[in-house]
Amino acid sequence: MDARWPNNARVAVALSWDVDGESALYVRAPERARNQLSELHQRLYGPQVGLYRVLSLLDRWGVPGTFYMPGYTARIHQEGVAAIKAAGHPLGLHGYLHESLDTLTRDQEEEVLRRAQSILGELLGAVPDFYRAPSWELNRWSPEVLVRGGVTSDSSLMDDESPYILETPAGDLVEVPIHWILDDAEHWNHSRANRDKAIADPDTVFRLWAGEFDGYWEHGGAYVLTLHPFISGRPSHLQVVERLIRHIRGYPGVHWTTVPAIAAWARSRPDLPRRTSPSPVPLDHV
Repeated sequence: MDARWPNNARVAVALSWDVDGESALYVRAPERARNQLSELHQRLYGPQVGLYRVLSLLDRWGVPGTFYMPGYTARIHQEGVAAIKAAGHPLGLHGYLHESLDTLTRDQEEEVLRRAQSILGELLGAVPDFYRAPSWELNRWSPEVLVRGGVTSDSSLMDDESPYILETPAGDLVEVPIHWILDDAEHWNHSRANRDKAIADPDTVFRLWAGEFDGYWEHGGAYVLTLHPFISGRPSHLQVVERLIRHIRGYPGVHWTTVPAIAAWARSRPDLPRRTSPSPVPLDHV
């Protein structure tokens, strides 16, 4: 596919932010959440402090952001939802309590989606139609569940650098790929529960992210950076994001955009690749 973007740009760039707040701990470590405060307060830094620093950064550079928020976080941090909306950035679906979908049955997954849609629809005035799976995990039935639930695009899979159509029994879903290397949590997420995980040097992370962008600029595609305000909202980490913006600004032919805008552009392309998920069992070639 010729992946030229609007205004004949050669690469699209989307800075995306998962505003998880304290939600994930309630399903990942409920006993710890009931009895200990450390990580809950650490994650509160995102909606209480980091989010506003992120919004300020985006405003200062005049670049769009894409935000995802679990329904629970949106409900208890409504001021953050209002701030994102007021700044004109899109806010998408991200579970209710940041439930990893591989822990849910199909019925549970459908209920979580409905609950998140109800909350965000109420707070935003319209139900978002774009989605990112918590922990980037989809069940085999998840794409179909999303389409039947009115979702038109997802950003959770890692098999390309450009968007494509993922075919499901319920219809088409636009997939906007991501990758672990472009996720701040893989480099900087450190807590009492995982103290054995080293905190990466900011210069090292900048070189990784800048090197990935250089490759995207050469080959084309959609460069989607996944960040979390409780992680990259920290001063030294946000400096890396700003340094990266400055680096990208040095290149011609860059289309700064959002994840749902990438999906809308992709859906309009008649030459967009169409794919299906791998077989659940090895294929028999005998």
